[in-house]
Amino acid sequence: MVIIKCKKDSGGYNSMYLMKALNYLYDREKALHIGGYGVDTSDLKKTYKQMCYVKKYFHKTQENPMIHFIISFGDEVRTYEKAKAYAVLIGAFFKCGYQLIWAVHKKKRGDSLFHIHMIMNSVSFVDGKLYDSSRVNLTKLCDYVERVTGVNCKYYFAPQNSTDDV
Repeated sequence: MVIIKCKKDSGGYNSMYLMKALNYLYDREKALHIGGYGVDTSDLKKTYKQMCYVKKYFHKTQENPMIHFIISFGDEVRTYEKAKAYAVLIGAFFKCGYQLIWAVHKKKRGDSLFHIHMIMNSVSFVDGKLYDSSRVNLTKLCDYVERVTGVNCKYYFAPQNSTDDV
C-alpha cells in the first residue's frame, strides 16, 4: 500500500517552514535522488527564490507557503530505480500548474523501505490560485497514484508539528 502524508503550514510566508522543509529535502545524506518540475533542482537557494517569486508575483505571501507530501511505499517498491520512477510519475500529476521538488529517501520503517518527500508551492504559476488540499483533491491524487503504481493508496493529514519523517 502507498501512504500519502499531507502537511501544511498555516504560519504564512514568514514561518520559514518552506526553507526548513527544503533543507530537509536537500540533505545529501538522506536524498538518493532530487528532481522536480518548474524549479532549479540543483541549488536549495535557487529553488527557494523561484518559489517565493511566484508567491510575490501573485501577491500570495500571507497564505500557506507550501504543501509537503510524504509518500511511503510498502514491499512493492524494493529498488531505488522504481522509487525514482514513481517520484517522476507522481510529480507529473502537478507539473502543469505548480512548482514541485522531490527527494527519494531510503529508510526502513514498517513495510516501507523507500519514501518520497514532495515540496509543492501552494501557489499555481499558471493563475496564482492556491492549491486546495481538500479530501476531494487528495482522493484524486490517491486515485492517480493507484493507476501509476497498481497498488492501493490512502492519505492522511498530518499535524503541522509532526515530524517530516514517514
